[in-house]
Amino acid sequence: MLNVREQISQLVRGEAPGPSPSFTTLHVVMALLVLGDKGKLGRKKFTEELGLGEGAVRTIINRLRKHSLAKVDRSGCSLTEKGRKLYEALRNNISEFVEINENMPWNYRHSIGMKVKDMAKFLKTGLEERDAAVRAGADAAMIITMREGSLLMPGVSNLSEEQPNFASKIMLSFTPSEGDVIIIAGSDDRVKALYGALAAAYELLEKAARQ
Repeated sequence: MLNVREQISQLVRGEAPGPSPSFTTLHVVMALLVLGDKGKLGRKKFTEELGLGEGAVRTIINRLRKHSLAKVDRSGCSLTEKGRKLYEALRNNISEFVEINENMPWNYRHSIGMKVKDMAKFLKTGLEERDAAVRAGADAAMIITMREGSLLMPGVSNLSEEQPNFASKIMLSFTPSEGDVIIIAGSDDRVKALYGALAAAYELLEKAARQ
């Protein structure tokens, strides 16, 4: 993960001296995930997916191209072989986004989650990850771990025992293994829910890399 983090940091930093970028590490990670998931996107659709202005998206594309991570032709932007390797390295740690449409303990229009593989050992109370989700725009977030066959909200509840229907939905949606962490973020804005889930997941990956 260290090499992945360093490559992404280089993309965000750009060249010094110069103005600070109008995007963050999360935007670059999201760009790599979106392009890897979708295969190829036109700039308009790419802009919509990232929830950024055209200028920021143009800069991200240019930096991806400069680092030989993406290529652009008349039909759109896609990852190069090098870019796909970086995308796959990210996906080795975090799953694709999953939207949950029922049984949530809140009434936000969008509840979007992702699985972070084998990271429960780095999780404490989940408060830092929830805070990261809210800072990224989510209105709410929950952190769930898979421990000894049960789904737990650390320090809060055993979902498998106390909310078996909800736990079954989570198991079906994410198919977690022992030690996995599931992060779900809620918002009426889909893009904010996406970034909330990603922010919490990346916070956990950063924590693991520091240890």
